[in-house]
Amino acid sequence: MSILWMHRQQYNPLIFRHLASYLIQSITMANLHMKDRLSPYPGTTDVYRTIVPDEKVPWSVNWPDYKPVEYTAQKVLKNPPWADDVNTKKIKHYNELDGQIDRRSFMGVYEIDEDTNRPKNPQGRMGISGRGLLGRWGPNHAGDSLVTRWSKHQRDSTQKVLEIILINRKDNGRLALPGGMIDPGEHALAAVKREFIEEALNSNPDVIKQVDKLFKKANSVYKGYVDDPRNTDNAWTETEAINVHDETGELTKDLELEAGNYLIFNRFTFLINSS
Repeated sequence: MSILWMHRQQYNPLIFRHLASYLIQSITMANLHMKDRLSPYPGTTDVYRTIVPDEKVPWSVNWPDYKPVEYTAQKVLKNPPWADDVNTKKIKHYNELDGQIDRRSFMGVYEIDEDTNRPKNPQGRMGISGRGLLGRWGPNHAGDSLVTRWSKHQRDSTQKVLEIILINRKDNGRLALPGGMIDPGEHALAAVKREFIEEALNSNPDVIKQVDKLFKKANSVYKGYVDDPRNTDNAWTETEAINVHDETGELTKDLELEAGNYLIFNRFTFLINSS
């Protein structure tokens, strides 16, 4: 599968950064409020969201009869290390660093319900309250890697085909960037490198030094909300996407792409046509 995008300008780093940002947003934000309003809720067969008409998604729209379905997965309620306590009254530091837990949002300051002390999804009503499969009340921070290089047969051409590493998830068949949740106190770049090694390279210790060299060229290209089917009224996913571009192809030529429980889909192309 490939996507061709014609760009009638001479290639330069600014254009490339624009392409990288475009790809990230097409994956994380495509059809905003489509995935995060789907039913049944992931991992269930009987948890259906309250239907929220488009015009009533914003919290600013008065809807006194709104009654979202309450759902938090049992594995989250068991209070594992990556999850908050079920009692939101214990959380005193929304919208700021709470010890090593980052409760700040890329979307800005989010509202807190005065009665329940639950955060309100800045993108609006999702038809389901609680945390679902997400561990944190409020933003759940993730990191994604956008690893790119030029096709080896066209690196010196005015027409450039960009190769991008993606994974094809077996759990839902969707294309995704290698990535995962950021641990408390962990920097996004460290999380992205860790997840890239685990997901795309199957934790192969022989490539760690090579990946370290590759990620020295890392640039953040997107920070924001993700249209994620796990999102609820009170818990949502945000990501920082980090682009690493191997201009010559030397740092990625020997990478043996694997994916553990996933399949690699490693050819996603843009065509840049100079005028």
